[in-house]
Amino acid sequence: MLELPEVPGIFCDAHLVDETGLRFLSVWGRDTAIQEFLARLSLPERDGGIRSFWIGTSGLEGARFVPSVDSERLIRLTARRTGSVFGELIHLWLYDRLAVDPDRSNGRALLLHHSEANDLTGALWELLKQTLWVPVLDHWRDLLLDHLDELGCLTRLDGFRVGAFAIDLSNRERIEQEVSFLVRRGQLQIDSKCDVTALQAA
Repeated sequence: MLELPEVPGIFCDAHLVDETGLRFLSVWGRDTAIQEFLARLSLPERDGGIRSFWIGTSGLEGARFVPSVDSERLIRLTARRTGSVFGELIHLWLYDRLAVDPDRSNGRALLLHHSEANDLTGALWELLKQTLWVPVLDHWRDLLLDHLDELGCLTRLDGFRVGAFAIDLSNRERIEQEVSFLVRRGQLQIDSKCDVTALQAA
């Protein structure tokens, strides 16, 4: 596991970081070390808080610099493990709120997955339907996902033992125009024999 040099006693077994900052973090440590880490994430830097830090040491496999941490954006989850050779340990997960609560008003969502996950098409489509504000049909799935990928609306993020797809549909006017264009060209067909999965307009 990777140690966090800024907070001794904290060890990371998975993380996901992009240019916006920390998106997912899984760390272990004793209760006092975990509480110190959480406290420093919420404190201003002048009072000993941390807004950027290294996971591991530069040069090590999986090591990564975290350029920023938005504690308001992160959800915290902890579990206590007893009976290990190290005594009682706390497992802390920090993850982007978009992973569990898509932002439909701004068209953003995040699909976290294990780094060894295979076909994520179904899960990505279901999350897209939760995020998209226009009605869609399930038999549009493959064509629409490919088209949104070409438009740069779907971004694959690779981390250490975890990955994600970031959905960005923030350009609402363009998304609506593209879907309408594909329908008019007949590439997205309205077939009454297919089951409709429509999303109510926001």
